[in-house]
Amino acid sequence: MRRFFMLVVAVTTAALSVVGCGSDSNGGSSNTAGASSQCVGNNSEYTPAQFSAQTESSKGCSAASDVSGVCANDLPVIGGTCGKSCLGMGDDAAQAECVAGCMQDNLSPQSEPLSSDCMACYTTDIECARKHCVFPCGKDPTSADCFVCRTDNGCVDAFYACSGLPDPGPPAGS
Repeated sequence: MRRFFMLVVAVTTAALSVVGCGSDSNGGSSNTAGASSQCVGNNSEYTPAQFSAQTESSKGCSAASDVSGVCANDLPVIGGTCGKSCLGMGDDAAQAECVAGCMQDNLSPQSEPLSSDCMACYTTDIECARKHCVFPCGKDPTSADCFVCRTDNGCVDAFYACSGLPDPGPPAGS
């Protein structure tokens, strides 16, 4: 029984590497976009100006500091790392608090902290993936299978509706 529990914990941990905006990533770099002409991670197709212009106003991540922080950080990688480190931290609220604190601590030094509204979009997305997509996302959180599961279970649409960020679409090969 203990081995089964450890297997479930391991698979759940892997699934927590999924985070909103987390359809794919560019190798895990968390360098900043302020010093470059492109955003990073799964938003690397955008320049900071394009990313800002395509962000929907009056949504969770529409503040200028949030848009800049999301563009400058590879949040799928940061969120995945934090999700793993916060696994088993109690109920959903305790895990969300742990993930939010960890993500804030791992933003690039040039980034301002994300607003509580924006962070809530990310922590809700991580919780959705953890609850609904343990197996496909546990294998590979940037895979087409994980993306399809997250889409089928409403995680992706809920994240972008909450955040107002531009949706980079499915990972290559979906």
